[in-house]
Amino acid sequence: MPGHTLEMSCLVKICGITNPEDAAMVSEAGADYLGVLVNVHRSPRSVTPDTARTVCAASTVPVIVLTFDHRLDQLLSLISFLRPAGIQLAGNETVDYVKKLRNEAPCEIWKSLHIPAGDTQSMTTLQVKESIDHYSRVGVDKIVLDSVVRTKNKVLMGGTGQTFDWAEVIKIKQDIHPCLFLAGGINPRNVTDALALVDPDGIDLSSGVEKSPGKKDHRLVAALMDTIKKYDISH
Repeated sequence: MPGHTLEMSCLVKICGITNPEDAAMVSEAGADYLGVLVNVHRSPRSVTPDTARTVCAASTVPVIVLTFDHRLDQLLSLISFLRPAGIQLAGNETVDYVKKLRNEAPCEIWKSLHIPAGDTQSMTTLQVKESIDHYSRVGVDKIVLDSVVRTKNKVLMGGTGQTFDWAEVIKIKQDIHPCLFLAGGINPRNVTDALALVDPDGIDLSSGVEKSPGKKDHRLVAALMDTIKKYDISH
């Protein structure tokens, strides 16, 4: 895999890729997965299926396509068009929806679950564990725990650049079986803390390595990968 000089214990997914140049750069830097948002109209990082196809073609690592509350037939058409390694469901997709998708989709299924940034009062640890268990039983391969920020005017699910209480993830991780990715506000400055405290199977980030929404910063991506490699060497 290009860019890898050390097999890292923590998988890295860099999401919000919007162009082939960033796809090639992030692949070369050593990420394990790229993420591309397709038809997620609330996000400045969303691209069209045609643009996503150019991103997929430029990547040398598996691409995960992130969607938000697509109709099942739309999602299956998108999978057929892009042929990604996985599809990440970042909306309010139900367990029944995932069960139907699992019967049709020839790729991995990832599911984002959102925890309020700064606190966990509106979603208890038990509720998160139960959700993970229900989704894993119907075929979800990887769970992404991300932050949600609620304001008076809108709800931002993912891509917030804000962390939630990582200490809660320790309790969650002890009793679950699916591969668990940690997201929400991770960047080169705090990734060591995330790895040391949570020990996730993977990290998933976007804004933490950006110049601007949808445009990745080569220096920040390199700093992230270097920090993770140094952490692995020291542990």
